[in-house]
Amino acid sequence: MVSARSVLRRGGLVLALAVAMPLTPVPTGAQAADPVAVAERELAGLRAEVDAAAQVLSDGTRRLEVGRGELERVQHELAGAQAEADAAQARSVQARERLRLIAAAAYRSPVPDSFALALTGTPDGFVDAVVARADLDRVRGSSTDVLRAATAERVSAQGAVRTVEQLTAEAADRERDLADQLAALRATADATAARLAGASARLEAARAAQARASRSRGGVVATCAGPARGGANGFLEAGSLCPLDGAPGHALRADAAAAFNRMTAAALAERGSRLCVNDSYRSYAGQVSVFRRTPQLAAVPGTSRHGLGVAVDVGCGGERFGSSTYRWLKANARRFGWVHPAWAEPGGSMPEPWHWEYVGG
Repeated sequence: MVSARSVLRRGGLVLALAVAMPLTPVPTGAQAADPVAVAERELAGLRAEVDAAAQVLSDGTRRLEVGRGELERVQHELAGAQAEADAAQARSVQARERLRLIAAAAYRSPVPDSFALALTGTPDGFVDAVVARADLDRVRGSSTDVLRAATAERVSAQGAVRTVEQLTAEAADRERDLADQLAALRATADATAARLAGASARLEAARAAQARASRSRGGVVATCAGPARGGANGFLEAGSLCPLDGAPGHALRADAAAAFNRMTAAALAERGSRLCVNDSYRSYAGQVSVFRRTPQLAAVPGTSRHGLGVAVDVGCGGERFGSSTYRWLKANARRFGWVHPAWAEPGGSMPEPWHWEYVGG
């Protein structure tokens, strides 16, 4: 169940994002008739919403990480309390057994003052009566200490059980709160994704129509060899992205793609196989999709290096530290302008052996 707090937070966010929409001047004349210019203005207007959403998602992700840390702390305390409760219960059972043996002996050969107790019924009933009346000091000289120890162990076990119950309830509360936070983050990501998807589709359609018109007039259409245009994160023009050799469906910014293709050619010559690619340029919609699945692991939409067309995730063994692919890249990637960022290193904040970024050469 989503808490009222989360609902209010989510509602406030959607309102804030709506207010964040900039007011752009209404174009006139030829500018107004240009479908590409119109679509670009629409998308530019939504980028303020993207920035606002990115800030909210960044803050929310940090709170989610703090919450996860607190939950881990409580779970650790709960595990310790459960172990203590089990041990206290075992000690209480042992103390009770010592009482039972003493009382059973007294039942078989009772001292005069304990005859009345012995005649009350069974040995177990006698034990219960002894404990209830604290008569062990009259049954055996050292029995008072045994009774006190048994009582203390019983109280300790009861206290340990209460601690376990309290920590269990606290852990459940924190898990519910984290679930609410996660739902709110996903809703925030979705709040802009649908609008951006429509605007992006209209822009790409307008650019495609413009490219067809240019070809029909014998004009020159920009290719991937040119600079990346529409440079906002997740909104690079399709025409500015270059395909990666041996990785169908994957592309990067022109300079990054050229460097990666040189690097994978070197890998083919030296290792006998190209570098496998699991991910490359990631549109804003693609970033939202990844963020919805694993917000604690994915970059906030609009901030990913994948969205700039300068990052790849490699496969074919590159997913493991110490693999031959990883070792080859560590030894050779830098000469092609590619690096493994510090945060992705084994001791980094988010170890990812597969993630590599282009920084130029």
